[in-house]
Amino acid sequence: MRFTLRQLEFFIALAQTQQISKAASRCNISQSSMTVAMRNLESSLNNQLFLRQPKGIELTAAGERFLHYARKIINDSQLAIDDLLHQPQLEQGTVNIGIAKTLSAYLLPAVILEVEQHFPLMTINFIEADPLALTDSLKRQEIDFSLLLTSNIAHDSALKTEIFIRSPRRLWAAQGHPLLNQDVIHLADLANQPFLLLDTDEYPDVIKEHWRTHGGSPNISFTTTSFETVRSLVAKGKGVTILSDLVYRPWSLEGLRVMRRSIADSTTYMDVGAVTLAQREVAAPAATVLDYLRRVITRLGEEV
Repeated sequence: MRFTLRQLEFFIALAQTQQISKAASRCNISQSSMTVAMRNLESSLNNQLFLRQPKGIELTAAGERFLHYARKIINDSQLAIDDLLHQPQLEQGTVNIGIAKTLSAYLLPAVILEVEQHFPLMTINFIEADPLALTDSLKRQEIDFSLLLTSNIAHDSALKTEIFIRSPRRLWAAQGHPLLNQDVIHLADLANQPFLLLDTDEYPDVIKEHWRTHGGSPNISFTTTSFETVRSLVAKGKGVTILSDLVYRPWSLEGLRVMRRSIADSTTYMDVGAVTLAQREVAAPAATVLDYLRRVITRLGEEV
């Protein structure tokens, strides 16, 4: 069993774009080269990784599992290079970073150890809170900057926002759900479906407003602050939801499959980024940490 890092990069691109043409364009190769590379990868693994559909491709169960390892291999290889090229920084000081609950759950575990190892002489504190509380703390200069879902916060001239990741939101449904048999899914197709609403980081207001702009509203059957509860209920066929790729996992805690599909007329994104004060420069130690987080988070976003 042999494969190359380049093949894994192609595989990840195809899993993200779900179309041969888009993946080939992203990787700067021809469509035929992408097709051959994926065929060879499947052959070397002795497993079918994709299902070819009229509108693109979908990962098989084996493909979903292998995607997890492919991302880890690529990420670890990049970390190895970074470790050689970028030695630990010797700056000192204390940096206080606000972080949204969603990012605390899904982003912080992936970056905190790397950040602490890169800045061994700094004291870096992450403070989790609601977006409004974090922006208030920022204005009071109690924190240096915040990592927030920038797509979910209201415009404020006192604040400056920067986007690191744009994570598309898609339909989540149980394996075998009737909606998944449709070639194209529209938002109206979800109108009568029980909708499982995640209540965190202003998301309810965002998704309800998005639905209103399309002339409807979600048929909310259950509201929870728990990602795992939403994932488990979706996997058990108790309803559907619309959430971003950043928080997607293909399996519930019970080992049941969660599928995702794009909604043709519902293009919305969860933007992840940093929020700072518009009229005040970030202090030097915090600016150094922010620059490093920008690179790390952007790289993680490319792996989703």
